[in-house]
Amino acid sequence: MNRHTVRERLLASTMIGGAALMALSAAPAFAADDQPAQVKEVVITGSRIPQPGLTSTSPLSVINDQEVKLQGTTNAESLVNSLPSVFASQGNDVSNGSTGTATVNLRGLGAKRTLVLVDGKRLMPGDPQGSGSAGNAADLNQIPATLIDRVEVVTGGASAVYGSDAIAGVVNFIMKKDFEGLRIDSQYSFYQHNNDDTFSQGINKTRGFNAPSGNVTDGGVWDFTAVLGASSPDGKGNVTAYAGYRNTQAVTENKRDYSNCSVSTVGNAAHVCAGSSTSFPGRFVSIVLPSQPSYTVDNAGNLSPFGAANQFNFAPYNYFQRPDERYTAGAFAHYQVKPWMDVYSSMMFMDDHTVAQIAPSGAFFGTPFKVNCDNPFLSAAEVTAFCTSQGLTTAQQTTLFIGRRNVEGGPRQDDLRHTSYRLTLGAKGDFADAWTYDIYGQYGTTVYAENYLHDLSITKLGRSLQVVNVAGTPTCKSFVDGTDPNCVPYNVFHANGATPAANAYLDTPGFKEGSTTEQIVSASVSGDLGKYGLKSPWAKDGVGIALGAEYRREALDYRTDQEFSSGDLAGQGGPTPSVHGSFDVKEVFGEIRVPVIQDAPFAKDLSLEGGYRTSDYSSSGHVNSYKLSGEWAPTDDVRFRGSFQRAVRAPNISELFAPNALGLFGGQDPCAGAAPTASLAACQNMGVTAGQYGTIIQCISAQCGGLFGGNPNLKPEESDTRSYGVVFTPTFFKGFSFTVDYFDITVDKVIGALNPGTALALCAGGNTTFCGFVHRQATTGIIFGTGPTAGFVTATNVNAGKLQTRGWDMEGNYRTQLADWGMGDHGSIAFNFVGTKTDKFDVQPLPGAAIKACAGKYGPGCGGSPLFGAPTPEWRHKIRATWNTPWHMSLSADWRYIGSVEAVTTTGAPLGVNNVDRSIPSYSYFDLSGTWTFRDGMQLRAGVNNLFDKAPPIVDGSNIGLSSPPFGNGNTFPQTYDALGRTFFIGITADF
Repeated sequence: MNRHTVRERLLASTMIGGAALMALSAAPAFAADDQPAQVKEVVITGSRIPQPGLTSTSPLSVINDQEVKLQGTTNAESLVNSLPSVFASQGNDVSNGSTGTATVNLRGLGAKRTLVLVDGKRLMPGDPQGSGSAGNAADLNQIPATLIDRVEVVTGGASAVYGSDAIAGVVNFIMKKDFEGLRIDSQYSFYQHNNDDTFSQGINKTRGFNAPSGNVTDGGVWDFTAVLGASSPDGKGNVTAYAGYRNTQAVTENKRDYSNCSVSTVGNAAHVCAGSSTSFPGRFVSIVLPSQPSYTVDNAGNLSPFGAANQFNFAPYNYFQRPDERYTAGAFAHYQVKPWMDVYSSMMFMDDHTVAQIAPSGAFFGTPFKVNCDNPFLSAAEVTAFCTSQGLTTAQQTTLFIGRRNVEGGPRQDDLRHTSYRLTLGAKGDFADAWTYDIYGQYGTTVYAENYLHDLSITKLGRSLQVVNVAGTPTCKSFVDGTDPNCVPYNVFHANGATPAANAYLDTPGFKEGSTTEQIVSASVSGDLGKYGLKSPWAKDGVGIALGAEYRREALDYRTDQEFSSGDLAGQGGPTPSVHGSFDVKEVFGEIRVPVIQDAPFAKDLSLEGGYRTSDYSSSGHVNSYKLSGEWAPTDDVRFRGSFQRAVRAPNISELFAPNALGLFGGQDPCAGAAPTASLAACQNMGVTAGQYGTIIQCISAQCGGLFGGNPNLKPEESDTRSYGVVFTPTFFKGFSFTVDYFDITVDKVIGALNPGTALALCAGGNTTFCGFVHRQATTGIIFGTGPTAGFVTATNVNAGKLQTRGWDMEGNYRTQLADWGMGDHGSIAFNFVGTKTDKFDVQPLPGAAIKACAGKYGPGCGGSPLFGAPTPEWRHKIRATWNTPWHMSLSADWRYIGSVEAVTTTGAPLGVNNVDRSIPSYSYFDLSGTWTFRDGMQLRAGVNNLFDKAPPIVDGSNIGLSSPPFGNGNTFPQTYDALGRTFFIGITADF
């Protein structure tokens, strides 16, 4: 009996989701002779117990391979991101803050709380960096979209079945296997947009920027996959092998008029083109005395006040879509060596190389630099402003904040490569009539290398600014005294004073490398105890059970060079320390399914399920997870289901063992500016002196300094998921099904950095417990900067936060023959509707802190992480209608809807009614696609997504205290909205 495949009728359907599953399970399968065929037992995601029908007590969505073709996607993250229950995460349109990976974020609870499986088995961590909401999450780049048979998505806790990380749910990619012959699949896609936004072009023109206009086509993606399969002559085995290549072309932000400049707000009423105060030719402030003016310079060294017009437009340099080159290869094989033993194996390989590009590095404003007052590069005006007026002589040194972009050196480029290997070897089969078993070992590793180019060394900057006159030649002091014979003077005091030699000296690359390793040994059995007479007297099916044990070991090795580990790179925001560590876990688990009543009046099926898993972590101790669920189908027309799940997520290696290091967080200093929002008394509790009050410089680009790091005493997160639903499969309405499920997920002991913005707000509000976390730069009082004198807020990992989300999932399917409606023999039409209503998404970063209500909001503290702020709309849906014609063609239209959201600030308060960033309106996208089988084994597909070329919403993240990376890119949220315009695609599948 083949217990590990789902009926091919499911795969042929264009429907998506659990409602489709239920509809299919309500009707018999038919063999070729139209006689009822035996319904085989199957295993579906969410349980290990084989079941005679395709039912699930948890909300389950299914995406089949037809949807892959109709979406025109070549990457797995875009495929699952189309579901309304999936929120923004890492992808190819993230540049500033990119890890180079692709992740999935169910329910907005973070990618590290979503467990990813391939054929029911864990996909190993995809990146050793381990920062942010992605953590060490699986990298979906490892999964070639062409090989996806279907995707089963369970939303809600599933740790009792699958173990740690399944707090938000499980995404299970079922791959194509048992293939025979040769299949060639190729697709090309590109973006097209008409730059006709008169407002964006107007604000660019006001600043003197050249915004693009008219039609543009770019961002081409070419994907090629070959699949070769053969079965053994005796029919007992099969080998399916594949190889793939994908090439993605870069798109920079200056290719769209709405992203050509970084927007800011004037009086909260209108967007204008703004930028960074680390500018060109530069911003200079003496910090010897408080409250000194900011200057910029010209080519002769003359000073003028630095203002908004002098800010640096960093947007044109940034990638909107990263260039990417990916190779994949692998094989799936099995052979039945005995009637009771099917030996199977799989191998998956990926090599992904991408480059994330952002604006040039520089001497970033906020880092103090010593400059000798007899520096020959200083003009007379500069000596007066920076030295004489500060009470210094030419024999002394001044201290400056210098914000000067290295435009001569070009943009920073983060060259990222991930190479992964995943090997599985196992055996499964049936024995003793009532039992099945599955024993396997799995090894997965991801090798990572990162080469960061065109950054500048802070140490070298300091040396190159200490310059003396040697026989009429400006010369570094470090060259004279021999401490750095390679030093070249850096003339930032004249607009075009930097020389190629100075740029070459300062240009400093950084290198990181590392790997993650996951090893698993697992054994499980499942049985039908009805074979031994153990069943309810009112049921025809017996009690089903599954038992098993698993051992898993995870290791991480993350190595950074001296430049990264010391924090010497100016554009990194602080040091990046190396991380090493490992843990293992021993687990025992079990499930039981008890059919109580079957085929009785008002009880077509009444069943109960339970599950339990006990886990012993070497790193965080003992933890238990469990589930209890049930379903009641009074008739074939309706089925009620409900479940309770306790799920866990053990801290990952980075969260446990990462050394403390400076970084950035999105927020504002309540004690900064001429009119601080916090009182003098509150600011004094945060280290501000009376003299500094009213003079402190605000965090640059809403990015303040934080001290981040691991905590070896962390405990696992715990979550409780409650879900209740009803499934309608009315026999009187042929081809129709509909599901409605309520979900309520609460996550306690949330692991994360002590939210620095919340600590600031609590201290400013009078809770002095958190004031001690604020460490200000002694002279200026700022809480940003780089190097040993930087200001920061302590933000190391703690078990302190709480998350709660609840709402409704809805899904409907209808499929009918047009002939049944008197429209002739013109094929069939299928409708699919998937929607998610989020009634509540609350974030409480610390006990006693205010609860931030994020449902229907965007802004800091929302969007799946305390820092990222991506929209959490109250309503999202997707509706697809597909006409399957009798002429070997299908035509499909899709409507994607994203509800409106309102901005929420760092404090949780809404913006003023006249604020331009107060809200983002609802968005509707319409897609058209189709397939045509023009000859046997040859199918053409084509389509256009975002048919009406709807431009994305434009927001100023800093207006609400939101740091832009990684999910705010190009003044918008590219992982939520279609950011680059229309997408055209055309592809072909050829079977030989």
